[in-house]
Amino acid sequence: MKTYKEYLKEAGNVHLAYYVQAADKLGIRYEVLVKSLLAKFQNEGKSWYIINTATPLTTTTSTTICKRKQLTNLVLKKAGLPVPIQEDLQVPIDAIKFFAEYKDIVIKPTQQLGGIGITILPQNEEQVLKAFQNALEKSKSSSKSKVLGEEFIQGDNYRLLVLGNEVIGAVRRKAAHIVGDGRNTVRELIAQTNKSREESLLKPIPIDNETILKLKRRDLNLESIPEENEEVSLRYNCNLTTGGTTQECMQEVHDFYKQMAIKAVKAVGAEFGGVDVIAENISRPSKCAINEINYNPGLRVHYRVDKGEVVDVALPIMKYIRDKYLNS
Repeated sequence: MKTYKEYLKEAGNVHLAYYVQAADKLGIRYEVLVKSLLAKFQNEGKSWYIINTATPLTTTTSTTICKRKQLTNLVLKKAGLPVPIQEDLQVPIDAIKFFAEYKDIVIKPTQQLGGIGITILPQNEEQVLKAFQNALEKSKSSSKSKVLGEEFIQGDNYRLLVLGNEVIGAVRRKAAHIVGDGRNTVRELIAQTNKSREESLLKPIPIDNETILKLKRRDLNLESIPEENEEVSLRYNCNLTTGGTTQECMQEVHDFYKQMAIKAVKAVGAEFGGVDVIAENISRPSKCAINEINYNPGLRVHYRVDKGEVVDVALPIMKYIRDKYLNS
């Protein structure tokens, strides 16, 4: 069996490589038709395609609902599932009014990926206006609704990977952070962390305005020297693409959250999806909300964990697709 790095070289895409590797383990024939994009899989006369991270397990309608965050929020709310308060922000004054009413808010594009264009907890009207403009510029929405205001939910971030009637993977997602050693500056610690992230094929922690503001709220800057073992968070969003980390935590997840995630994926009309949950305590029912559903969840969060065991989630996904096609 080839190594993951060999599959990655062949597939050209970190997520597609996991599917290709799983197919090989299962004896499913595959062909990378367009490197970094498209692969064809064949088993017992049946064939299917995976495009980057998009599988045959989502419909056009479920994909559209998940892409448009306000539609996800609406559908889940109608299904009786907990979601943050959300409002369409058409013009800058709408953002100011939303901030005045809720104070702790998130401003984000109605359609985007990877945390792009999101501002979490702007502190004043000037920051709110900048956040609105940033979300507007980054929004991929072709409709009039381009920017959303959302209630900020306190708690830890989790990704529950749903396949059919079960949760096959669960990770706690942590925002980009560094741990002090009493000697190096924040800037130096970021550089050290980014070197190890590069070795793990992960994107670096960016040093940008959000990083500066997050440090400033703790009376720190890039030249500050954190104490030994002091953990310093550098962002609010937990995306791997902006330096986030993940911890496998399936054994901690209470069945309450598993059933909620399964119900959420079914509510949007899909068989497979990554459900992003914010919860105060994942080990027991607590205050929580579903932030969004990823119709084409990246698998890397389950393979590049900082703590816990790696769960080979691509394997059950490929088995599920194979069996679905064999029985059709």
